[in-house]
Amino acid sequence: MSAHETTSSGDLVAPEGRRQDVLAILTLTATVLLTLSLVSYDARNGSANLVGPVGHRFARALMLAFGLVAWFLPFEGGLLTYRLFRRRSAMLGLATIASTLVLVVIGAALGHLLVEPQAVWGASPGGAVGELLGEVLRSLLGFYGTVIIGFAILGTAIILRTPWTLEEAAQAFVRVGHAAWAKVQNLFLALREAWAEARDLHEEEIRASQPRIMGVHLDDDEDPEKPSPATVIVPAPEPMVQRSKPEGATGPTIVAPKETKQKPLEISTRLKRDHRDFRLPPNSLLDEPDSSVIHVDAEALRENAELLTEKLAAYGVRGRVDEIHPGPVVTMYEFEPQSGTKVSKIAGLADDLAMALAAQKVRIVAPIAGKARVGFELPNDIRQTVHLREIVDDRRWEKHSGSLPMALGKDIAGQPVYADLARMPHLLVAGATGSGKSVALNVMLTSILARKTPEEVRMLMIDPKVVELQVFDGIPHMLLPVVTDMKKASLALRWAVDEMERRYQMFADAGARNIDTYNRRVDRVLRGDLSVEKFMPKRKGKVSAQDAQGHEILLDPADGEAADAENFEPEKLPSVVVVVDEFADLMMVAAKDVEACIARLAQKARAAGIHVILATQRPSVDVITGMIKANFPARIAFKVPQRQDSMTILGRSGAEHLLGMGD
Repeated sequence: MSAHETTSSGDLVAPEGRRQDVLAILTLTATVLLTLSLVSYDARNGSANLVGPVGHRFARALMLAFGLVAWFLPFEGGLLTYRLFRRRSAMLGLATIASTLVLVVIGAALGHLLVEPQAVWGASPGGAVGELLGEVLRSLLGFYGTVIIGFAILGTAIILRTPWTLEEAAQAFVRVGHAAWAKVQNLFLALREAWAEARDLHEEEIRASQPRIMGVHLDDDEDPEKPSPATVIVPAPEPMVQRSKPEGATGPTIVAPKETKQKPLEISTRLKRDHRDFRLPPNSLLDEPDSSVIHVDAEALRENAELLTEKLAAYGVRGRVDEIHPGPVVTMYEFEPQSGTKVSKIAGLADDLAMALAAQKVRIVAPIAGKARVGFELPNDIRQTVHLREIVDDRRWEKHSGSLPMALGKDIAGQPVYADLARMPHLLVAGATGSGKSVALNVMLTSILARKTPEEVRMLMIDPKVVELQVFDGIPHMLLPVVTDMKKASLALRWAVDEMERRYQMFADAGARNIDTYNRRVDRVLRGDLSVEKFMPKRKGKVSAQDAQGHEILLDPADGEAADAENFEPEKLPSVVVVVDEFADLMMVAAKDVEACIARLAQKARAAGIHVILATQRPSVDVITGMIKANFPARIAFKVPQRQDSMTILGRSGAEHLLGMGD
């Protein structure tokens, strides 16, 4: 009987060995699943976990409980699997389990104390267990006492788990270190030789893949005899920016802005009617820019494009950069993703790309309007100052046909940006302190005054900060001196409302719908093409008076009193621009009256030729109320400190990513 059992045991695996094999397979499976769930764990996206929702929840529980120390569990599982496959003792006794728990718990506490206190994969470095135990021990033993005792406990647990003495472990560590250093040296030498060979073999291919750069001056110190990595063509100035690439080129096209400084049109600045002694100010009063030539480091732009493509590929977004638009402050990289890539996946990578590219900010335009591309705006290392002189010297500024033209600056491609206040018809400007808001407001007003005479536009300015708009005090365009007293400011706004009502009454008498129609009819009267009776038929045989509320009414003339139509001399109405530099201060003094006046002007004053510009450095909901926001469709946001401020101003996020200083 004994011999039969021995023979059977020689043909079959012993029951003990079979149990170890089964246990080894189960342990290996659990270790692999645990490793995959931890590797693919994303606190914000549970569907991305390789082990599904169960793996995501299990990994989340481990990360929340133990933090980074949770990675010790796959290591422990791998060690146990190795021992089982080698038919060694699995060491699953009570001492082993206790030492494992000690290693995990004490390691979590040390991780909480030693690692920088910031979120790692959605949890603290030591997890909830490490945070609790670490804080308790620190309150009892202090920081250094807890660290010393913690490492002592870790060392003791490791010694109890291994059959080695300290001397044997040190000798083994030294041997492994020497062997690893020798391997690293050999690998480094092999990589250096392979890199040298690859550089020589692919030099022609790299040069052929460079795109052509159109119409820019390159900063290039290369030897003229050495082949250039890109073909540079400088065409004669043309009204359109050309984009082209050499045959076979695969790199992005760098679309550089053309020079904006052009000879302005010769226009007469002398008035033809009233104020004939007034002349529009020449552009020569403005400071000349330092230089209008844009220097583009093409090689650096291509390197940034390649780096951007590599970092996006690391986040699972593949594609290529098709065009590069260098501007005065930021450079736009137009990236064409592969088919099937979700835009939402790209839009959430701004902070990750800023860290990967070591950039101050990265703004993502996903997608670019009218294109199947995504724009990545990266700040330039050296910012160019945008001068008002180069914007108003552009021929496009002289050809701008707006009723109230304003120069706003340059876009990301370096092209001048103009707007017409009459078409907005009201503007809200908001941003944090020091973001460039006051400078922008002064530029807007200066550009209007440079194109319009006092007969065409008048200004009503309210300056609670006293010093921002004082430079405009005393110019012929001002209806009254700059208002700095907040009590008088509400009266000035009431006057604007009364002026709006007066103008609408005049439009009704003349049968006009807006200020443009009214002024055209006045021109016909002044030329003699239209009589006063036909210009204002409702005034025929009537005299004007005021009711108890101060509104104009028409009455029959008394005996001997001439009708108004006989003495009425029509005149053109100028546009009125109401400017409030710091709207928040005004709201603090008389919020109810001010908000009501601003709302009435914003709702009705457009056709009367009255336009409002509000500026504030405190974009909160108690300043930019719902009533004001609803009546100001045109808004400009400068840099704000937080996303909520951007939502208050624009109704969307984005202003918190701006660079400041006018951006």
